[in-house]
Amino acid sequence: MPNTQQSQSKTSVLPIFPLQRVVFPDSVLRLQIFEQRYLDMIARQLSNNQGFGVCLIKKGNETGVAATPFKLGTYVEIVDFDQKQDGILLLTCIGRQRFTINSQTVLPDRLISANVSFIDNLEDSLISGEQNELINLLEDLTQHPQVEIIESPERWQCMDFVVERLTEFLPVNEFQKQAILEENDLKTRIAMLYQMLAWLK
Repeated sequence: MPNTQQSQSKTSVLPIFPLQRVVFPDSVLRLQIFEQRYLDMIARQLSNNQGFGVCLIKKGNETGVAATPFKLGTYVEIVDFDQKQDGILLLTCIGRQRFTINSQTVLPDRLISANVSFIDNLEDSLISGEQNELINLLEDLTQHPQVEIIESPERWQCMDFVVERLTEFLPVNEFQKQAILEENDLKTRIAMLYQMLAWLK
């Protein structure tokens, strides 16, 4: 797993799992793996005590021919797994750190292997009084059965965490979420979030 304090110059080679959803640092990601290429990939990563990269699909599908992913994605750590009798592998992962793809190769088994540079996570910034409405909105969202947030009460006071969780679960398209994932300035992220909330009203 990469250190969250690594600079953008730190590079690594990661297998890439293209998905039809955006994953942020601190996201809970649950997957059902049934394609042999991904079963093999996960087995290799588990044996090496490593996670993998997740990127939103820009063009293509999750199954079959290798999809074209967005260049910026999130490294996820595998925190739990279980294989069912039918061979399907159930994975629970946690988003840890963003990265950008420098170059990529589609392997013979249609897996994507990429050289990536890790990007520092946004610095913690405490929520101010007038922004408590965002925490209230997030608390309302947690009542939905499909909303799953890591147990980290202290992070609920951090603006980056709240912005990412709201973006993750608001009913907006994944390209809008990807735009916030790619944004490095917290104030701009907040402005983008408020714009999305205005569209939803």
